[in-house]
Amino acid sequence: MENTSPVVCSTRLTLALVSFLGCVCVYMLRNDVSFAIVCMVNSTAIGDGGGGHGGSCKPGDNDSDSSTNKVEGSLLWSKGTQGSVLSAFFWGYIFSQVLGGYIAGRYGGKYVIGISVLLSSVLNLISPVSANASVGVFIAIRVLLGISQGVVFPSFHSLWAQWAPPFERSLLTGISYAGNQIGNTIVMPISGVLCQHGFAGGWPSVYYVLGAVGLVWCALWFFYAADSPSKHRFISRKERAFIEEALHETLTKEGEKKPSLPVKSILKSPAVWGLWAGHFASDWGAYIMATGLPLFMNDVLGFDLTSMGFLSAIPYLVYFLAINIAGFIADRVRYAGWLSTINVRRLAMIIALGGQAVFLVACGFCGCGQEDLVVVFLTLGIGISGVAYAGFVVNYLDIAPTFAGTLLGIGNTITCIAGILCPLIIGWLTPSGSKNEWLVVFWITFAILIAGTAVFLILARGEVQEWAKVHTSSISTTKVDINGSVKDTSGESSESRKETSSTIQSRKKPQES
Repeated sequence: MENTSPVVCSTRLTLALVSFLGCVCVYMLRNDVSFAIVCMVNSTAIGDGGGGHGGSCKPGDNDSDSSTNKVEGSLLWSKGTQGSVLSAFFWGYIFSQVLGGYIAGRYGGKYVIGISVLLSSVLNLISPVSANASVGVFIAIRVLLGISQGVVFPSFHSLWAQWAPPFERSLLTGISYAGNQIGNTIVMPISGVLCQHGFAGGWPSVYYVLGAVGLVWCALWFFYAADSPSKHRFISRKERAFIEEALHETLTKEGEKKPSLPVKSILKSPAVWGLWAGHFASDWGAYIMATGLPLFMNDVLGFDLTSMGFLSAIPYLVYFLAINIAGFIADRVRYAGWLSTINVRRLAMIIALGGQAVFLVACGFCGCGQEDLVVVFLTLGIGISGVAYAGFVVNYLDIAPTFAGTLLGIGNTITCIAGILCPLIIGWLTPSGSKNEWLVVFWITFAILIAGTAVFLILARGEVQEWAKVHTSSISTTKVDINGSVKDTSGESSESRKETSSTIQSRKKPQES
């Protein structure tokens, strides 16, 4: 008896949507400080004129229009201190990446992800008290937040290694991780409104509201999520059989001992190093914008908090659309055989990082009176970088699905260097916040984006690497046809099932390069 398991209305799609909401929460809890710090600090008292020279388009402090919506906090943090605050998250983030991927790979991602977001929510709830106590205490809270969140995305990769059939990887992971940028999209305007009109003195309400939202999501996650289809309480037998057969070549059977990490093979693999290079470049661009965009709009463009909040959100809305459109197109192109997997990944990286590099530098050459054009360039630059999710992000699952979580954890550990350096560099290179100073930041970002893309193009691969293959007995008595149908094969021999699977793979999978 044959049956189909389309992705629409499936359990795996619902899990992707719940994961999407989780990523929204994770990024709101992570990046709320990037906007809130603008209204936490008393920039007038510390002598930060916000770029009063060197090409800034910001009106003077005595301008009546500019002071109407200006909100000054009570914290006396210099530009250097603000850079330390913004980078503190990554000092913690760097320590838990590999551990998170390892734990999730061995024991499943459900509880690792859930506990991480729970801790992140609690830490946000106590952030206002810690900030008022001292900058040292607040930095310590940010470091702890980084430690708690470092395990999240390696765990999500381990989870999707168990859930996502090969030709749905870009779609399902794209939906999940698109929540990152929707989180950025939401946190900007919410923070702007709460800074001006919120309770508890304005900016503290940013942390209280977002912390509460995180707690609500944790309840949903613990109720619905499962480490694998075999452990899910609501999945149909048809869908479970479809997923398990689609992944039978790369995953171990439930109850079997999982393979140990082939460390030497990983370190000798050009495909892995090419992937990490692309990952680092992409994250550098993302961190520069996540930590710097509100400051750039405040220092150079002189937008008020409410306008800044909504304008800062627009690029991440475009980013969200780019992730999902690119993921859908990438899967269709691969399925149709128009491009090999690696060429799809390469094209995605060229469009994403090359486009971002050009648009960011273009921002620095716009003159005063062209603020709208700057917003357009920022929107295009940040938005187009979302195409990278059909490039390096999914490539972890392409080359090593069994170890995807651990490899992503190592990659995130490496890119934490970018997370630490980006806020510090912004603080060092933009002491007065002028446009000319920001142009230097954009040129540095341009160079890193282009270099990372070049290394990825040369070294990255699209097929499962030999050291990442798992050789196990068949885990299911089903076979899958070209249309995604599942047929019971309990009466067939193991040799027959193996032949069926091989035939399907040759029919479905384009030639890799």
